[in-house]
Order: sequence, then structure tokens, then C-alpha cells
Amino acid sequence: MHSTYSDGSQSVESILAYVEYHTDLDVIAITDHDCIEGALQARDLATARHMRVEVLVGAEISTCDGHLLALGIERLIPAELSMAETVAAVHEQGGVAVAAHPLSWWCPSASRTVLDALRGALDGLEIINGSFAGIPTNLQLAALNQAHYGMAACGGSDAHTLNAIGSACTHFHGRTVADLLSAIRARQTWAEGGLWSWRAFLHYGALAVRQRVPALRSA
Repeated sequence: MHSTYSDGSQSVESILAYVEYHTDLDVIAITDHDCIEGALQARDLATARHMRVEVLVGAEISTCDGHLLALGIERLIPAELSMAETVAAVHEQGGVAVAAHPLSWWCPSASRTVLDALRGALDGLEIINGSFAGIPTNLQLAALNQAHYGMAACGGSDAHTLNAIGSACTHFHGRTVADLLSAIRARQTWAEGGLWSWRAFLHYGALAVRQRVPALRSA
């Protein structure tokens, strides 16, 4: 999910409060675009407030070959490296690397060629993405992963608004960040959920307009 540290609509505090009191999620990953500060802040706040939910620190890294979810990292990895270089950098920090919305034409995403080349390096595939990015690919990725890749099957809401949180998720045995990371490494996860609700799509559309208009005015 994304916070106001990148292109999300909600602060870290609002996200934590919503997840704590309105969902049954045990772990959340805040993966702002090429930014780790929001995730670090969220983890610190959740720990200090003794919250039920745990925060997995991560970022959605813009690689030359598409977006990559870097999970379990402590230092931001530079953008615009190859996906292979980025995966290696994630592993150097002890994290896991998951291809975000692979094959999607909606936003920069790993192609079949990239996935084939990184078959032994990537830890997981986001086979269900709740956003626009998942519309062209959600129905095919589970079968493709099972037939060709055998990576950890991950689901992600890609939430930019509160009402999109939990639309898609990753199931695993356990309840902690450490359990989730271990499950991804062991390819013992399964994805569930689907696209955002129509209200979430509308809210995201309004958010995109609000973010785009100032950019146009300053161009």
C-alpha cells in the first residue's frame, strides 16, 4: 500500500489506525514508490503504540525492467537499475523480491522475458493486484506461475486509499513479519482477493486528478 510519502491519499497514521480497527490483517507492507521513509515511520509508530498489526518495511522500486516490491529492507535501493541488479540488492539486505503486477500494460511491469531470466532469483510474483494494474493480468498469473515459475504467490491491494486496503492479500502460516518473509522464501504463500471496489476506484480517480492538476500547473 502507498502513503502520502509517495502517491497515496492517506498519512501513515491514518493507514495504521484503519488497519488496526477496521481489518483483520496481521501484517501490512507499506511500499511507497522509491521511498522507504513512510514504511520506517509506520513500523516505529506501530511498535511504540503496541499495535496488533506489524509493519513490513518495503518499497516499490522503479527498475529499468518494471516495478519490483523490495520487502524486508532497511536501506532504500536506487531506482533505474536493472531488475536483476535490484533483486540482488534486496537479497544483500536479507529481504525478498516480488515482481509487482507482472505483465501488466497499465504501468511499468516485468515482461515474460524478464520473468524467465529471473526465474531463479525472484522470490515471488504478485499474482493478484487490486488496482487498475491487475485488470489485464489477474486471471492468468496464477496459472502461469504454477505452470512455469513456482514462485511465492502473492496478493497485494496496491491501495492508495483506505477503502482499497485488504482488497487483495497474501496468506501464510503465522502472524508476524518474520513468518511472512520465511513463507515467501519457502514459496509457501497463497493469494486471495480481487480488484478494488468501485468506490475505491472512484476515490483513486479523484486522487489522481488532484495530484495531476498541480503538476500540470507547475509544468
